[in-house]
Amino acid sequence: MELSFQKHAAEPNVSLDEYVRNCTIELGKSLEEKIPIYLDQRYWIIVRNVALERDISSDSKKLFNLLKKLVKNEKAFCPISESVFVELLKQEDINTRRATAKIIDQLSLGVTLATEKLRVGTELAHFLYSHGEAKSLYPLNWLVWSKLSYVLGVVHPTKTVFEQTQELIIQKSFFDHMWDMSLTEIVDTLGDSIPPALNFDKVVEKLNWGNAAHSDKIRSFKQAYTSEIHGGLSLFVGTARKILEEMFIKGTGKSLNLSKNDQIKHEKELLNFFTNAFLKTDISKKMPTLHIHSSCHAAVRWDKTRKLEGNDLFDFHHAAGALSYCDAFFTEKPLETLLKAKHIALDQRYECKVFSKVSEVIEYLGKMDC
Repeated sequence: MELSFQKHAAEPNVSLDEYVRNCTIELGKSLEEKIPIYLDQRYWIIVRNVALERDISSDSKKLFNLLKKLVKNEKAFCPISESVFVELLKQEDINTRRATAKIIDQLSLGVTLATEKLRVGTELAHFLYSHGEAKSLYPLNWLVWSKLSYVLGVVHPTKTVFEQTQELIIQKSFFDHMWDMSLTEIVDTLGDSIPPALNFDKVVEKLNWGNAAHSDKIRSFKQAYTSEIHGGLSLFVGTARKILEEMFIKGTGKSLNLSKNDQIKHEKELLNFFTNAFLKTDISKKMPTLHIHSSCHAAVRWDKTRKLEGNDLFDFHHAAGALSYCDAFFTEKPLETLLKAKHIALDQRYECKVFSKVSEVIEYLGKMDC
């Protein structure tokens, strides 16, 4: 901590946002040559049980050993996401929770995907800046990673008793401290004071009611997808507007003070623009997170015999992270079937291998190990 304080005291002109962004970029660069492999809760439990010698089956042990070898040889890493972390906290036994965290530390290299909200914002900004006057942009896949301590987002101590210069030093030093913290340390720090498990049952009940109420209006998958992508985009048009305003100010040096009515007008225009872009162009390749989420929800709406369950929402979050930024996704059969359905074929669109059978996972990892 002392060295960190000294470093940041000597760099007072580096803002907190700039410092965090620089660390994020360096992390992304360091992962460039490694293959990201995403494990959902089922597979994390498999490798944890092997480590605890609760699962002694040959296939499970082979799976775990292959993953360990690939990570050790710097060929791959197994990042988590906020969904994996939330499901980890649902494990009531502190010993198994800690054992799972320890395995995640080992196989993830301390890396998580940034929160989904931040990833969507990053995808939006990257797309808009790529069509602006920016001369060069960092690759998108350098900008979506973070460290396990910030799996739920980056936070800083604020409104301290210190004056602004000292507070900035403290904030950046605190960030350094948290940046290198392991998930096991976080679990130990939380101890038994685990927050209530996130439960999507009430959300799903409301979604199922809405889907049933409007089912007669959905006559095609495209219609279901249009509704879903429009709804998803509506949550982020404010972000898109702010990005464009920032680009204008940077590009012209002029201030921009829009009235509330003008802001609403511009957001409606952006919502229509992006909705049409998702329907008529290949923008989904550049903004994968919203497309994957919307496609999953649309697929369920189009299958009128199926109702959403609470775990489906966790699954869709897993899929949005895994297919967008990982080379392989190990999950359960129902989700594999949905993602590979011909009318969405998300595995092919994002060139991500999706497996549910342990034997297929072993075969895939074995080829990587050659």
